[in-house]
Order: sequence, then structure tokens, then C-alpha cells
Amino acid sequence: MHVDDAIRFRRTTMVVDADRILERSLIEELCELATWAPNHKRTWPWRFASITAGARLRLGAVIADAMDAHGDDSTKVAKARTKYARTPNILVIGSVPGDTSERSAENRDAVAAAAQNLMLAATARGIATYWGSCPKGAHEAVARFVGFEPGTHIAGIFYLGWARDTPDAPARPPARVIHID
Repeated sequence: MHVDDAIRFRRTTMVVDADRILERSLIEELCELATWAPNHKRTWPWRFASITAGARLRLGAVIADAMDAHGDDSTKVAKARTKYARTPNILVIGSVPGDTSERSAENRDAVAAAAQNLMLAATARGIATYWGSCPKGAHEAVARFVGFEPGTHIAGIFYLGWARDTPDAPARPPARVIHID
């Protein structure tokens, strides 16, 4: 697939083969490609944790407990307990804190670029992805669960699986470009 097509292709879907897990070597390959993202100060801030099988429900329990402690709605808390089992693979991507607030922001930007690399590489291989946010109040609990350093910001919880269908990409407004000569 040409990179332009991968960019325009609808990547965000959870319509996947629920029984077909991604091989560990493929997850490692996608994460390695992610690390080719720009990283201004070469801090290599990205962290990856692959979660499969019963660990997906344990992740859900950790997140639901954190949400409950944070005072979230009980319906959302109950949903969190099972939602991470919707796809056969979950990938947690974190951004380690920097030595200054500016460096922490740069690290988060680099990790977001890494996540985009990962999603494009997955799309080119026929893998569906969906970038989910870590619920408020759950970042530290998730970081502890997956073994990330204290203070690591959870940039995303990614659902991954072999695509069964290709939904249409939503229409996008034209890019607004300001030209200054």
C-alpha cells in the first residue's frame, strides 16, 4: 500500500477477527517502526506494552477500579471492565516524563508521532487499529499495571486486530493553510 493511501485509509475500526491474535514478532515489528518517529532531543520517550488473553480483562479491572476511585459514573466503570477484550490485542503506549515541563511536552509529541507511525504500519499490513484514550484518573494505575516508569503518561490504549471489514473513511474538511511570503 502506498503511504498516501495508508494515510487516507480508514484505520480506526474494531471490526476485527476476534479469534486471530497478532503474533508477538509482528507487535515488536510495529513498535520498532513506531520508534522511527521524530524525537527532537533523542530522549526515546516511548514505552510499549502488549496485552492479550486474560490480561485484557485484568487491565479493564485496573482501569475500572481507578475510574471508580475517581468518581466516574457506575455505567462507565462497568463498561471499562470488559471493553478491552473487544479485540484480541491491546497495546498501551506511554510517554515518559522529561526533565522539564517543556521536555515532557516534546516527549508526548514524539510519542504521538510514534503512534501514527504504528497505525500506518499496521494499516499497510491489513491490521485494524483504534486509538483509545486512557480514562481520567487511570494513568498511574495503568502505568503500574504494565510496568512503566512512575509518571509515565499513557498516550493511548490501542485496540489491534486483523481487519474483517473496511469502513468508509469520514469526510474531512479541507486543510486550512496560511501562506506567508
